[in-house]
Amino acid sequence: MKIAHVDVFVLGFAFKSVFVLAGGVAGDRNVLSHRVLVKLTTESGATGWGEATPTPRWTYETTETIVSTLRRYLAPAVIGIPVWNLDALHRAMERAIAPGVTTGSPLAKSALDVAAHDAWGRALGVPVHQLLGGRRRDTFDLTWMVSVQQPADAERLVAEGLEAGYTMFDAKIGMHGEAGDLDLVARTRRAAGDRFVQVDANRGYKVDAALRQARRFADHGIALFEQPLNGFNLSGYRRLQAGSPVPIGIDESLRSVPDLLEYVRADAIGVAVAKVQRNAGLYRSRQLCDAAEAAGLELSLSGLTETDLGLAAGLQLAAAFDINPLQLNGPQYIETDYLRERVWRGGGKVALPNGPGLGVEVDEACVRRHAIEGADA
Repeated sequence: MKIAHVDVFVLGFAFKSVFVLAGGVAGDRNVLSHRVLVKLTTESGATGWGEATPTPRWTYETTETIVSTLRRYLAPAVIGIPVWNLDALHRAMERAIAPGVTTGSPLAKSALDVAAHDAWGRALGVPVHQLLGGRRRDTFDLTWMVSVQQPADAERLVAEGLEAGYTMFDAKIGMHGEAGDLDLVARTRRAAGDRFVQVDANRGYKVDAALRQARRFADHGIALFEQPLNGFNLSGYRRLQAGSPVPIGIDESLRSVPDLLEYVRADAIGVAVAKVQRNAGLYRSRQLCDAAEAAGLELSLSGLTETDLGLAAGLQLAAAFDINPLQLNGPQYIETDYLRERVWRGGGKVALPNGPGLGVEVDEACVRRHAIEGADA
């Protein structure tokens, strides 16, 4: 089951509505949003697919860098490696694009890693969650993103989520100032009633402001305060973890298992947020989840507005570690038209796909027909 060939495609998707976070507008109805798809083929003919989501407002990888990294560096480096030898796969990718301050092009590496898992599972006739150690659950709640340019729009967006069948909500904060963010959260809570609400600042706060807000958020029954601070910031997160009545989750700053260990040693984390693409794929994500569980931490799981292909990968990881609810908001914002059958069937609940690998079937003819750019690596 050695890797024989890698194909790279770029598809464009229109957003259903504006998606805004602390770093700026991450998705707009008037601009196509790119997804980079990878098809991995083994010498025996088994195939697997993976997805990378260029998100310049969130990380440094763009469509152009992901494509060139995959085609020129990562794909040539992994040819000849068995898909089941994930350690060798990641070592080869890290020799080609070395870790530094970050893990080194994690989104591009994730697409190959997920494709390898998919191909391995298909070759064996087993789902990916079995390769990750098992399945603890098979149905999940998705959170509805309350991402607004004006806090006054929060009630309308929550109402849209309720009408769409969602019962859990995730408010994007960090861009309206303390008073504006608190207004947004209060409006979200009133509109959501006693349903689950968490907030995500995407690095939008300094320590003192985050502490003030955490105490205010507690009065509104917020379940999780995700990524308040920028950077690694051990001392800041230690202060925040000690003083916050709301659990503190870390996402963007939690790039690897060594990062997690430092947060644990410093008593600077309450909830570890898993993210398949941020951690360069399922192999490293599994290691991070294992370490977090061993440290007694709660786990959350988020995504990068992936299509249903990326959603399927996230569900496989969530199934193995019993993570719920999930901040996998792709279905809220984009349609997936290149799968023969969608994973998301509407509403705020989603089931683990059946079948080998990721459990989805890619319509390759559709991918090739609609690819903005597609060529062999």
